[in-house]
Amino acid sequence: MKRASSLLLLALAAAGGSADAFKFMSNLQVPKILSEGEKVEIAKTEDRFGDKKLVVITGCSSGLGRQTVKNLLATDKYHVIGAVRDVDKMEAVAEIDGWNMDNFHIMECELNSFASVHKFCDELKEYQLAKPVDRLICNAGVYQPSLPYAKWSVDGHEQTMQINYLSHFLMISRLLDGMKEAPDPRVVMVGSVTGNDNTVGGGGVYPIADLKQLDGFKAGFNNPVAMADGYGFIGAKAYKDSKLSLMMMSNFLHSKFNRSHGITFSSIYPGCIAETPLFREKRAWFRKYFPIFMKYITGGYVGVEEAGQRLFQVAHDPRCSKSGVYWSWNGGPREGRGAAALEKSGQISGGGGAGGGWDSIYINDQSDKVNNLELCVNLFQTSTEITGAQWPEAKTFTSPCPTLKVIGAVSTNMIAREELKRMADRPGFNEDGTPVKLTKRKKAALVADKVIVQGVLGNTVGRVGKVAGRLLLGRIPDTAKQGSFQDEKPLEDDVSDASMSTADDNAPEMGVATKADEPIKKFIDVVDDAEKTLLEGEIFDQIFANGNKAPDGEGSSTEREWKVGEPEEERKLSTV
Repeated sequence: MKRASSLLLLALAAAGGSADAFKFMSNLQVPKILSEGEKVEIAKTEDRFGDKKLVVITGCSSGLGRQTVKNLLATDKYHVIGAVRDVDKMEAVAEIDGWNMDNFHIMECELNSFASVHKFCDELKEYQLAKPVDRLICNAGVYQPSLPYAKWSVDGHEQTMQINYLSHFLMISRLLDGMKEAPDPRVVMVGSVTGNDNTVGGGGVYPIADLKQLDGFKAGFNNPVAMADGYGFIGAKAYKDSKLSLMMMSNFLHSKFNRSHGITFSSIYPGCIAETPLFREKRAWFRKYFPIFMKYITGGYVGVEEAGQRLFQVAHDPRCSKSGVYWSWNGGPREGRGAAALEKSGQISGGGGAGGGWDSIYINDQSDKVNNLELCVNLFQTSTEITGAQWPEAKTFTSPCPTLKVIGAVSTNMIAREELKRMADRPGFNEDGTPVKLTKRKKAALVADKVIVQGVLGNTVGRVGKVAGRLLLGRIPDTAKQGSFQDEKPLEDDVSDASMSTADDNAPEMGVATKADEPIKKFIDVVDDAEKTLLEGEIFDQIFANGNKAPDGEGSSTEREWKVGEPEEERKLSTV
């Protein structure tokens, strides 16, 4: 045992002697004794998932999501759960693409219904056993720019916003707490250039994504309120607002939960996928010529296969474990493409477009709207009210120091007791603003504290502790009891000011003349007893007789007293 301890110390010393050498101790835990049921569940988990990471992705029966699953399964390092609306269609796609169904599981999830989202999360919890979710990819989305009026979800909300944003918001709240058990958990939200108005695509094409003051969300976002800002419905704007909301929420959840749960939150723009079912509701001529326009005119075209590789990269690449960022790839609009664009079939390197490869990924800038912290907070609060989401508490990490834990355990009751006393003397307030009222249990705790702790223990153990404290620490200095060490006003200033004030007020009555050039003294010179008696008489008259002098012949006495009668007029000054 001694030899093992010596080897451990040598290893720590070899690590450099810095605090980093002890970082491994932060993850040390007391060995847990597993029940038979827990052992069986762990065995089933290993049999189902092996050492593969568990991925949940929404909307993977077509387009971007389909290509992303294809790349995830190709690595043989992931077990993917496809959350889709149409299970039959998903099964047909998986068979056509030849996916390994041992690593792919289909589950129904209709994002147009909050109840369906809750049901999916409940079924997922049963399926995953003891395996935490490693990746959550919020990919599903609808785009209905040609709608002249809003369509409503099962819950009575505008369906573009609910499918693209609100249901994903609810799903994250349900899965978040379990994801913290994974070694490298990530939540990836598929954004859009149209939700980022610091670009040509997002800020130069009407309508512009803008949540304004979230008046629609604050009003409950129920039919007939169809837009987050509370104004008239436009199908294209509903889509752009939903993508703006996703990107804003990615940043906010990073600020709130990244440190406490260790989860990476990020959003991406994989490029303009001009040939995708996302545009299935556009006119035929648009679906034909829009890809050509994006390829040879703007250079922002990205094929669905390449876009799938990009989304897969954010879920897989170790470099993408950075939280609170917006990922993009080099490619996109720039001058001078000409024949080069034709030779490469529109594959132009630059921000947002195709090309560039795996290493072209970079952290892109976000607009002021996305980074509006106050609006992000309001978006989180109103979205929570609309969806009924319940979020876990964001607890920060505490030091693994055993001394801190012991002291904390010992002092917990004392701290609670002192807090009760503080609240009794000066009550706090509840969340609704009403004063805190002490319950019978808290009142009983205060009585017990007064009788047992302050009475019995205070007169026994407490006295011994005070004596021991004085012996060990010494007495408190008198200067510490008397008040501040700050310099007070000099004595000569106080005396001189008072003397000058008295002289100015009483000079006509006393007949005392002052000389400006005579130095100010710290005391009053008394020449003889007669002048002293005269001065005392004047002071006495000023204080007790309201400036009325005593009758003649009575001012020479050496002592005076004040006789008080019932009525005011009976009061008189007498000589003793």
